[in-house]
Amino acid sequence: MVSTAAGASVKLNWKFSQNRENLIALLVVAVLIGMTTGALAVAFRYLLLYATDLFWPDPRHLLDVGQAYPWYLILLIPVCGGLLVGPLINRLSPETRGAGVPEVIEAVVNREGTIRHRTALFKTLFTTLSISCGASVGREGPVVHIGSSVGSSIAQLIKLPAEWKRVFLACGAAAGIAATFNAPMAGMLFAAEIILVDFQVSYLSHIAISAVTATVVSHHFLGSLPTFEVPAYELISYAELPLYGLLGFLAGLLSILFVRSVSTVEDLFGKAKIPFIWRPAISGVLIGAMAIGWPHVLGVGYESINLALTAKMTIGLMAIVLLLKLVATACSVGAGFSGGIFAPSLVLGSLLGGLFGSILEIIFPGSVATSADYSLIGMGAVVAGTTLAPITAIFTIFELTYNFDIILPLMTCCITSLVTVQKFYGYSIYETKLLRKGIRMVRGHDVNLLRSMQVGDFMTCEFETVRQDMRLGAVLEIAENSPYPHFPVLDNREKLVGMLSMSDLKSFLGEIGELSELVIASEIMTSRVVIVRQEDNFETAFEIFEGKQISTLPVVADDGSLLGILKKNDLLLAYNQKILKLNVVQRN
Repeated sequence: MVSTAAGASVKLNWKFSQNRENLIALLVVAVLIGMTTGALAVAFRYLLLYATDLFWPDPRHLLDVGQAYPWYLILLIPVCGGLLVGPLINRLSPETRGAGVPEVIEAVVNREGTIRHRTALFKTLFTTLSISCGASVGREGPVVHIGSSVGSSIAQLIKLPAEWKRVFLACGAAAGIAATFNAPMAGMLFAAEIILVDFQVSYLSHIAISAVTATVVSHHFLGSLPTFEVPAYELISYAELPLYGLLGFLAGLLSILFVRSVSTVEDLFGKAKIPFIWRPAISGVLIGAMAIGWPHVLGVGYESINLALTAKMTIGLMAIVLLLKLVATACSVGAGFSGGIFAPSLVLGSLLGGLFGSILEIIFPGSVATSADYSLIGMGAVVAGTTLAPITAIFTIFELTYNFDIILPLMTCCITSLVTVQKFYGYSIYETKLLRKGIRMVRGHDVNLLRSMQVGDFMTCEFETVRQDMRLGAVLEIAENSPYPHFPVLDNREKLVGMLSMSDLKSFLGEIGELSELVIASEIMTSRVVIVRQEDNFETAFEIFEGKQISTLPVVADDGSLLGILKKNDLLLAYNQKILKLNVVQRN
């Protein structure tokens, strides 16, 4: 998360300061965002039910369509939906194609937390049309978009700095996930781990209160029951943990296959030079054809999750539906249907876990947990693999059970899945989408922009130094009268030999009388100093700041002489000002 120095550089109508009154006011704003997003999430859910009812006989039981509709209608409905979605998206809002969450992340990284209101509106309408006609996508994408837009709009309305626009955008995203899955902790962590990527703990209270408020609103209208029919989980033996690790490895491989499949579909359409307006309809042909025999591929797929969680699917059926759901989701997202990938990841995970658990029940009868238990763990593992957000995945599943026995196997499985994806692929499905648009991020910042900025252009020459042979008493006198918290230590040739900070001096304050003439600077300084060169770019500097958890870097020439100081706050301020200038240029 960007520092408050970035926002303080802008003149604001609303005078912002960190006092109790403003803290309470900001928490009230967070509550307002949660209430608004929760209400809109509930409205979207009802809108989706009504729209699905226009296409199918029973929107809550899509698996029964084969008994109510002839085969040709099942085939035609996704095609007709694609014929509507393709031209509408292409003409009105091309950015609403696909998942939606990457666009929210891009707004945080490149647009100071500003989201176009029309994007959220069109995302809602087009996702409703996509899911209702049978496209295999999730409903969380537009809800995140809606909530993020609400948070961003309110922040703009009261003229908050960019820092708080990002925070309240994240509040809206958290509220959307919390209301959708009835999981406030998962919503909070989704916003912190996926949307913001780099955040300060002080902002978690605002994100949390938005998520809790949205959940309360959702409970009021939809009840407090969990989204899925969750089994009573039981860990049979700690000896099962390696098996959960194996499931995590398989989930990681499935996650990589899922992400690559979406990209492959996009590439195939691109190589074939098929216009965007026809791609959803072509994908609809394949979805409709599969749905004739296996209607499990239609829509969000929660019915398949509930069947897997209640052990009502055979091994053969789970294997077939797993493969077909993977293909259907890749075709839907890759072709440009509007919708999320979080829910399809849950579906794929439940089927993989159920299939894996069913096989274990055959091999180790009575010695392992049920296939339903493995299905529940698998849901979290595939979410962790596709999003590279294991904490969000763990708490999403935990909030479905509130059973502490599930924590160890769930952590084992999710972390193994995460490590597998990081080892063999390296990016989440959201990062992959941004990479294909030319945006590479590091800790929530656009790498392309960081690489265009050099350290030498933004370092400061305002600092104070001390000599390595200077006595402690003299050093403390300089520190007492200096506005700087860090002091480069130089030798007699003006070369940098170390850094001295207030934390280094703190332990000597009580014994100043005895040691003031006995201790010299070189004995208490940090001699292993991390440095940057003036020709280094901001990506290098930012990775050092984050990896070492420091706030100041000395800028040193090749001969070891000190040229200047780069502060983390100055780096963030320069980065945000660069974004602001680029946005102004683009608007003009």
